[in-house]
This record gives sequence, C-alpha cells and structure tokens, in this order.
Amino acid sequence: MSCSFKKLNIILGILLLFTGCKKLDAYLDKAESGGMSDEEVFGNYRQTERFLAQVYGSGLTIDWVGGNLWSFSYDGATDNGYCAYAYWPSPKFTYDGNFTPNNNPIDQWASAYVTLRKVNLFLEKIDGLPISTNNREEEQAGKIRMKGEAYFLRAWVYAELFKRYGGVPLVNRVLQASDDLAIPRATGEEVVDQIADDCNNAIALLPLTYSLRDLGRATKGAAMALKARTLLYAASLLHNPEQKVQKWQKAAAAAKEVMDLNQYRLHESFKGMLHTRQSVETIFQYTGNYEDQLRNNLMPSQGGFSIVQPSQELVDAFEMKDGKSYKESPLYDALNPYENRDPRFKMTVIHNNMPWRSVPIETFEGGLDGLNGPGNNYTRTGYYLAKTLDETGSITPIWRPGSHYFIYMRFAEVLLNYAEAQNEALDAPDQSVYDAINQIRARPGVNMPPLPGGLTKVQMRERIRNERRIELAFESHRFWDIRRWRIGEQVLKEVHGMKITRTGANWKYEPFIVENRFYNNKYDLFPIPQTELNRNKNLVQNPGYN
Repeated sequence: MSCSFKKLNIILGILLLFTGCKKLDAYLDKAESGGMSDEEVFGNYRQTERFLAQVYGSGLTIDWVGGNLWSFSYDGATDNGYCAYAYWPSPKFTYDGNFTPNNNPIDQWASAYVTLRKVNLFLEKIDGLPISTNNREEEQAGKIRMKGEAYFLRAWVYAELFKRYGGVPLVNRVLQASDDLAIPRATGEEVVDQIADDCNNAIALLPLTYSLRDLGRATKGAAMALKARTLLYAASLLHNPEQKVQKWQKAAAAAKEVMDLNQYRLHESFKGMLHTRQSVETIFQYTGNYEDQLRNNLMPSQGGFSIVQPSQELVDAFEMKDGKSYKESPLYDALNPYENRDPRFKMTVIHNNMPWRSVPIETFEGGLDGLNGPGNNYTRTGYYLAKTLDETGSITPIWRPGSHYFIYMRFAEVLLNYAEAQNEALDAPDQSVYDAINQIRARPGVNMPPLPGGLTKVQMRERIRNERRIELAFESHRFWDIRRWRIGEQVLKEVHGMKITRTGANWKYEPFIVENRFYNNKYDLFPIPQTELNRNKNLVQNPGYN
C-alpha cells in the first residue's frame, strides 16, 4: 500500500504520528477532508477556506475549562478556587499525587500533533492554490492572509505544547510513513525560537483588523501578543533557571510592540468585556457563545451547578479601596469584610448577602445557597463565581443564556506581561512599569489608586503578581503562572473558605480549611503521555515522572 499522505484520515492517522509505517498504512486510503482529495481541497479557494476553518476548530480549545471538559476548571486547580465535584476529571488529580504519565485528562499532546499535521499540509499547499479571474484581487489577498493565519495557528499549538511540556518534537512538514518517526524532543529554546519565527511570519502577512464577517481570525496584533506571551514564559524561572536578563528584555520589547500598535485599549467595563463580541480590549477571542458557562457556574438557587468556587485565598488577595491589603488598611472591618474592596472583587466573587439579579445570595450556614448544602452544587468555600457569568442571563424560570465569549488574549494581559518582563529586566522598576500597572488599576469602574512610588524590584514583583492574579482570575492564567514562577509548593498546600453564621442581626465569620493539597514541583511541567513514550523510544520523560 502506498505511503503517500494524500488521503490520510485526519482524526485517526495523526494519533499514530510517532508509531511507524506499518500501523500508519492502515489509514492511508482515507480522504483528508470529508472524502475529498488534496487536489480537490487545495484546488478550490472556498474549500481551502473551509479546511483552514477546521484547523481553527481543532486547534483552539476553551482553555478556561480544561479542553472543553465541563467538570474541570483550571482555576479550581489553583489557590484561586475549589471544585467540589469528584466526577472525572475533577481538578483534584493535579494536586493529590495522582498526576502521572498514565493519568492526565487534560493532556493535549495527541490533539496538538493532529492540528500540526493539518497546518503543515496547509502551508505546503497554499502557495499553489489557484485563484479565479473573477475575484483575483480578493482571492490573492485571501491567500496571503490565510498563510499568515496558518503560521499563527502553528505558533499557537507549539505555544500550548511548550507551556505544558517544555521542549517537544518539532514537526514542520508533512511526514511520510517512510520517514523516521522517532523524532526526539527539541530543546525549550528551540521550540520558543520556532514559535517566534512563526509569529514573525504571521505578523508580516496578517491585517490589523477584519470586517464583521471575518471576526475571530488571527490578526497581526494576535500574532504579536502570542509572541510576547511566549517570550514571557520562556524568561520565567521554570524555563530560565539562570535568569538570563536578555530573555526578560526580549519579552518586554515584544509586549511593548503590541502596546505601540495603539490598536487596543482597556474596555470601559471590567465585567462587561467578557460578554462583548467586539471589544477594544480583545486581541484574540473564541467566537462562539459558550452558553453552558451560565449553567456550569451559577449557584443552585438559580439552577446552576457551581462547578468552581472562589477561595478565601483569592478573596484576601483583593486590596481595599485605598490600595492597601486588608491586613494593613484602616478601611477593613472584620464584621463587614466584603465592603470597601477593590471594585473588581464584587465583579469576580459572589459573597454572602450580595445581590445577583436583585436577589441576595445566602451563603451562610442554613442559607438558601448555604455552605455545605446538600449535593455538590452548593458552595464549599462560602463563595460563588461572579466573573465570566452574564448577569442578564438566567436558567430559571426560563432559559436565557446571556453572552459568554472566552478571550484568549486581551490588552490587560499585554500590559501585565510588559510590566513583569520590564521589572525583571531592570535593577529597579522604571516609570513604564508603574504606568502599565496603573493603567489597569485606573480602568473606569475600578479606579484603584496608583501604586506607591519607590518600590524595590522585589516589592514591585509581588505587586505585579497580585495584580495579575486578581485581574485575570478565572481566565486560567493562574494555573500556568504558578508553574512558570515555580511557587506551587508554597501556595498549593491548602485552600480555605469562610464559614458564616447568623445570630439575629449579627454575622460571625470564621475562616476554615476546605481541603489539604499536595503539590510537587515536578508538576510544573506535564508528564509526556506514556503511550507516546512507548511509541517513540527517542522521547525523554520530564524530570520526576520516571
């Protein structure tokens, strides 16, 4: 049987990417795209567009909920939150000692290489795509744009692999079954260089904006922001143990280039940006309306499942309105602990007696949505999630899902990326570091005071990390930040909640341990799946998993 890849089945064939010709041959008679040959797909402009759309569909997952697994929440696997669900795959496997090469439900190795195969095929074929005489100008521009999108998507997939595994095999062409498929891992630096090169190619080819019809496609700004994010990760302690300052400088410069585009700015509403299809803050966004977000995280009295619940650790991270921590501020009242907080607090966390759709939510013991109520839907921390949920939506008495647009990259992250990288690149923070953070704090509706002057590099690092934590809470960043900063063993020891009891008109607040956790620094990198190690003898497992 021929070892040509012309008619390879996408879904099954690449799952065997590193096996060998014998197993691969069984799938060679399947067509690449819906029964069509390569010539049919890449001989027609519209079919080529559809093929690229399929690459978007397979290559981009909603990272906030763990590879589209409804019972997993990335923030529920951090000190930001807790998930009461024991259903597979609960976040518990990431911190209970059971994170192994044979047990990683959020692994993306195989699916990533499926997508890489499709992208590589696209890049090999796109230059030969014929264009019609009737739409020559439009289709010629479309060829250029689609090629840029493919470079972006390849960079995206490698970035997702890099933040999980570090160095991975680099496969940048369509492999033939006659090739040696036992490809060793590239170094982390080689993978980062590949991502940066693909981003640079995408930047040169992509437009800044699209018409309404093409919203959701990668733009020049998206490629620049992805490059900046990847360089930030590469400069962080996990991937830069020697803390080479040049890596931080490159990350800061890349983020600054996004800022200097003057294409993006902060949305006028911290809460509203996540429910807006077109926002000046959005750089790259999942275009579908993820309606199940409402059902998955509303409190039980509203008909929801309350999958992820904010922790007391996250609550304590929110400053008071004067910019000081609750431990230092005279505004803090232990008998009324949720008032006078950074306004983002009430846009992120539902606390006891806080109205939701004009109904006060009772999280006190014995309340309608009270602590440790019957079933997994009830809070175990004393809090429910407000951020990512559209308050105009409802489940009861009628299904009205509201709007839930997952943002992959937004301008606030770019500002935070720049501030962190620039601070680490200098001996002491300069004004540009302050300006980036203070811009976020000054968002309309937030209006937090600027950071105090004269902070040391270490003090600024802590302020940036805390700002990042609360600004990006429940957008999955904390999961990866804990790993790249290598702080898991410090912050993932236990998670707390707040027990609230009422006697007449008086409230009593008692913090308590919800769950003890175990974290080992080896978890900072995912284990390579054992199935892949069995197939490819040139793969080397990440440290600590052998």
